[in-house]
Amino acid sequence: MRRMQRARVTAAGTAVVVAALLAGCGPAAGEAKAPAAVPGSPSSEPPQPLPLTPAHTPPESMSPPAGAGPSATVTPAPVTKPSAPASALTAAPARRTVLSMFASTAGGRIELVRGGAAKEFTVSVHNGNARAYAELAVAFQMEIMESTGDGPAPARNGLVLERRDPATGRWNSVELRVANDVQPHWLVPSGSPLARDASRVERFRLRAAVKGPIGRTPLMIKIVDTAAPAEAAYDTAVPARTSLTVSVGM
Repeated sequence: MRRMQRARVTAAGTAVVVAALLAGCGPAAGEAKAPAAVPGSPSSEPPQPLPLTPAHTPPESMSPPAGAGPSATVTPAPVTKPSAPASALTAAPARRTVLSMFASTAGGRIELVRGGAAKEFTVSVHNGNARAYAELAVAFQMEIMESTGDGPAPARNGLVLERRDPATGRWNSVELRVANDVQPHWLVPSGSPLARDASRVERFRLRAAVKGPIGRTPLMIKIVDTAAPAEAAYDTAVPARTSLTVSVGM
């Protein structure tokens, strides 16, 4: 019986000792016990970093964007200049021009009086760009005028045709053919050269002698290529022609 009481006393003493030891390990006297952390309230400890979300990895069938990798090379787009218009690149060919001529006088026609003063007129020739001429001559022709007097009609209808020499200023006689047919070009005396796009103006005058027919008739004026072969077509040998009306009175 005494052994059982001693065992109880010993067990009780041991319990007291263990309780004292456990009490000594707690917080010191006077210290406030830290409150338990409340979920959602700020904590004195630094926030833990959030886990990084892994970048989206494109599927293998998709190519990465240009320039994403270190080996990508950016090539600038070529600058396309506007093309020049066709008219600036290729010059249009020059328009083909041919020889032309005209005759002019004061009043538009030559009015003469038998035995009176001469009347001047000019013949202007302008060559085109088609060709140059080695020999060009101005030729004159008139149809036969009816005589009003007795006896044979005077030569050249009683008219005198002259050309002014630009070098000397003198008036020299020029052939005036009076006929009702066409004069062949190879019978015209030799002319003078005329280059491409060159021009020249010649002065002539016509007067009526005291005796001769009166009336009106055209003075036919032709530019003749005297270097053309005899078999050349008329339009080739005579590239230009015109006329002036001549009126002869008493």
